[in-house]
Amino acid sequence: MNSRRNFYRYLPRMDNDSDWGARVLDAGHGVIPPRTPYPPPGHPEDHAFSWENGRRLSAYTWVYITAGRGVFDSEASGEIEVAAGSVFIVFPNVWHRYRPDSETGWDEYWVESEGGLLEEAVRRSGFLPSVPVMRVGLDEPLLRCFLNIADTIQEEAPGFEPIIGLRSVEIVARVRSLLKASDTHGLTDGEKLVKHTLVRMREALEGSLDLQLLAQELGISYSTFRRLFKNVTGRAPGDYFIEMKMNRARQLLVGKSIQEVADRLGFESVYYFSRLFKARIGKPPGFYRVR
Repeated sequence: MNSRRNFYRYLPRMDNDSDWGARVLDAGHGVIPPRTPYPPPGHPEDHAFSWENGRRLSAYTWVYITAGRGVFDSEASGEIEVAAGSVFIVFPNVWHRYRPDSETGWDEYWVESEGGLLEEAVRRSGFLPSVPVMRVGLDEPLLRCFLNIADTIQEEAPGFEPIIGLRSVEIVARVRSLLKASDTHGLTDGEKLVKHTLVRMREALEGSLDLQLLAQELGISYSTFRRLFKNVTGRAPGDYFIEMKMNRARQLLVGKSIQEVADRLGFESVYYFSRLFKARIGKPPGFYRVR
């Protein structure tokens, strides 16, 4: 698990957004620890459910599991095991329920959306209620689709609704592409390791990531892990992770204070963050605040 903050937001339906063909109704992400109640409290009544009763929703919901395991069950599919690297679709008006394994918990990302453009994308992709769970692997661009939607909702820039609506269609396209390419087809061991590591790095941007512990989880020594990663990317994993944090900081600095960005990205000292940012980017954080 990681130190990423849990987040969710439900948006009001706006009639003028429907012209874009896709709109997001809610989105979020969270870390569900082992042996904790699921789903967590706090969701609206029409979205809350229990394992005993399940629920029906009026729109599509895409759920991406990046760690842990669990189970998905619906009237169209029956009970299906869910492993890390799986995406499952909640289809409109189909009774369903899902939960993480009590021994592992899971890390989840979700987006609920609707609209004619989205429905057409689902139809063209051939996704069916009888096969809602798909193994796509740990894919950093797919994870970025979910996180971009959540981040855009948090920033609440004027006119953000059409942006996230179209990004929800991108999720459909990305899942379809991954299924066609297959998770690890034609990839070397190093490329598979990098795919996995980039997802973990993306998840940990707002915290820390123990790379030596990650190497242990992958069953290899840190020296081997570092060598394989560097062979593919040309960069050491620690250096690559810092670069990702700095690129994220540049985005956040447009609308947030330097202190807020340092706190959000997990830096204990704003002084250290500012010094590192200038060394990496070549400009102080204040330069991007002004811009």
